[in-house]
Amino acid sequence: MKSLSAAMLPGWVIACLSLSALGGEARLLTVTNFSAFQREVTGADRITLTSPELSPGFAWQELIASWNVATNLTLSVGVRPVLATSVPFLTLGRWAALPGPESPRESVKGQQESWGGVETDLLVLKMPAERVQIRLEIGGPESGLKRLCLAFSGGTNPAAAVPWNAAWGRNLPVPILSQAEYPEGVTKWCSPTSTSMLMAYWGEQRAHPEWIRPVPETARAVFDPGWGGTGNWPFNMAFVGGHPGLNAAVARWEGVPDLERWIAAGLPAAASVSYALLKGRPAAEAGDGHLVVVRGFTADGDVVVNDPGVRRERVQRVIPRAAFERGWAHSECTVYLVWPDGHPLPEGRIYPR
Repeated sequence: MKSLSAAMLPGWVIACLSLSALGGEARLLTVTNFSAFQREVTGADRITLTSPELSPGFAWQELIASWNVATNLTLSVGVRPVLATSVPFLTLGRWAALPGPESPRESVKGQQESWGGVETDLLVLKMPAERVQIRLEIGGPESGLKRLCLAFSGGTNPAAAVPWNAAWGRNLPVPILSQAEYPEGVTKWCSPTSTSMLMAYWGEQRAHPEWIRPVPETARAVFDPGWGGTGNWPFNMAFVGGHPGLNAAVARWEGVPDLERWIAAGLPAAASVSYALLKGRPAAEAGDGHLVVVRGFTADGDVVVNDPGVRRERVQRVIPRAAFERGWAHSECTVYLVWPDGHPLPEGRIYPR
């Protein structure tokens, strides 16, 4: 099959985040028009969309897929890298806002091949690939498929970049929420608590009370029984993107200046970090993955966050810039992005206008 670049497809937007100082790269492809996908009817109200071979423009080794679909849609996302020999599709998630026996919401275990495999919500290759195919199995009206985002990375930590100090001194009014208020989530709900904070921010800013969701409700809505927790990155963003008027994606960025540009545009983001490194400890610790909401920067460029892992009175805190950079690099600068329809995004960044 002929390989197509994003620039050749209607509705595609491609952004390149170069990590050249360390020899790696990251890019995000976003699609809202699926007319270039091959369409196959597979049953009553069920279709499969298969993409052409897509090239992000560099040899990548990791891929995160995220999606926004209407709540009455079910979706299974399959991916297969284009290698020297044909390989099978692996599943990066089965999504249903209202799961049932015939429509599960789950990551899929046991997907390991000689060339790579799936780690819950992340495709990791043992050898670089330059192209990929995507297969979307959809249950329900095709019109409910709003957006698919593909975050590619070369598997290296991000390089340092020049600060974007237009955001320095800005602190967005992100509502304070704490997972510590819920005994069942005190050590487990950093992801849905961060997601709830991003939604509540826009619910207050745009006067949409239906976007303001209690943390326990969000936790139930993103729970992944395949992993046994609420930290599945795409599932959190799929929950957000199922709300009319809201958009969401998982991305990987180059470094703190990308967050500064986001904040300068009035957009908070959630960052996946090593909690130990964030606290200034010398090394990451087993099982210390954490989510914090970046809400601003001090006048000196340190990072202002809402940390859901502490009691309410301590949630808003300042993280020294160097400690934040080290903690965030542990996830290769993975972020949750949430924005409402019509909100201007930073010039030249990664999402459709």
